[in-house]
Amino acid sequence: MGRREQAVRQEASPDDFVERYVNRAHARRTYGALADRYARFYLEADPVADALASAIAERRVSRAQIDGALRKGLPSVDDPAPELRAFIEAVETVPGWVDFKLLNEGARVYQRLGPAAMFILSAWSLMNGYHSAPAVKPLMWTRQLDKMAPRRLAETGRFVIETAEVDGLRRYHEGFRINAHVRVMHATVRRMILASGEWNTPAWGLPINQADMAGTTLEFSALVLRGAESMGFMLSKHERRAIMHLWRYSGFLSGVHPELLAELSSLERTENLANLIYDIQPGPDADSLALAAALRRVPASRSRNPWEARLAELVMRYHDGLTYAFNGHEIASALEVPNPEWRHVIHLTRALVKPLEVLRLMTPGLDDVATRVGRHLLRYNVEDMLAGKDPNFEAKRASAA
Repeated sequence: MGRREQAVRQEASPDDFVERYVNRAHARRTYGALADRYARFYLEADPVADALASAIAERRVSRAQIDGALRKGLPSVDDPAPELRAFIEAVETVPGWVDFKLLNEGARVYQRLGPAAMFILSAWSLMNGYHSAPAVKPLMWTRQLDKMAPRRLAETGRFVIETAEVDGLRRYHEGFRINAHVRVMHATVRRMILASGEWNTPAWGLPINQADMAGTTLEFSALVLRGAESMGFMLSKHERRAIMHLWRYSGFLSGVHPELLAELSSLERTENLANLIYDIQPGPDADSLALAAALRRVPASRSRNPWEARLAELVMRYHDGLTYAFNGHEIASALEVPNPEWRHVIHLTRALVKPLEVLRLMTPGLDDVATRVGRHLLRYNVEDMLAGKDPNFEAKRASAA
């Protein structure tokens, strides 16, 4: 990290909000002390992962060593560097609030959503994130999602399905490993961006900062809950709490600060934080529009014949409709998403899903069937997008050409 970024972090105070933080007076009136506490996390990174990223850059730690330690533990690595030892100890330390039974319940509920979860993640979670121009700057810097949208979306899907696997976040399991690898990737990207001299910290905060990391955790959890209920899925309060618990632990493994994770300890606090983040976002810019356009074109990019092209066009319009239904006209139109008239598709979706949900609740054993079917369809969709190429979650900047 350069001297400039260090100085910004050392001198930051609750009165030194980064420029991207809008509606400051409203936030303080509405959310009290949380408004100021959240603001300082724009200038906080992930020291343990950042130290490991530096060790990787200095070739004192290899990717193979990290993967080996995540699969089999530190004893499997000969003479591990202190940075690797500290990182592995951090992710292997299970917080006292973690309840693995509740995690597994959350995983099963998430699986039950099936392909609907991917539509919600794409049309609401990602699109909502793109509405914040500073938050998408790291994506544009790596030139990953605008030029490689299908691949990156598939890798996000892989992250989701392994996190939402029963026992997936237990030590050495695939979800545990992928969450940790994503954390290292973020730290590596952060280091590369700060070294490039192309980053405006006073305006945007640090790249992939703690505030944005917490926001991403909410996108995978709270927004998916809202979207699922909008589509007609019937979730009990306990099931909603289980999903939040699942993603709270995922956030821990991914490096989110404990103080921010505490805001996810109840549904009420989670909603309060989600509303704060929504109220202080500055809106989109040209980069946001490019990412939104690339995301909605993913179905067309996967078409292999005229029939699939026609189907892809229908899927894109459905996705556009959900984007308007979930995010509202103001956000969707600001992202220049077409086909606003398709927003009514949410009513058709709810009309189809709700009766099936009622049948599921009334029929013994059907809940387990719905979970198995949903899991199968969700995994099939992601594996099809990956086309047999497992993601490596490596940080690199693609060619501008």
